[in-house]
Amino acid sequence: MLQGILIKKVLDLVLKQIFKQFDLNKINKYVEEDNELDIQMKQLQKTVSKQGKTLESNEKEIAILKKQFNKIKKEK
Repeated sequence: MLQGILIKKVLDLVLKQIFKQFDLNKINKYVEEDNELDIQMKQLQKTVSKQGKTLESNEKEIAILKKQFNKIKKEK
């Protein structure tokens, strides 16, 4: 347990020094934080999901209307 915490602290310090020495903070920021394309992709995923639900709902309504239409057609 103590060894794990110690190793984690040492690695954090080593990585911090490497980032500082090689100016990798911008790369790290780009990798870890959402950028414009990530935000757009999330929005597109939401839109596609909503459209899929709407399509499914419309298909159900069409099936119900067809059933009602056939029932009315048989009555005539």
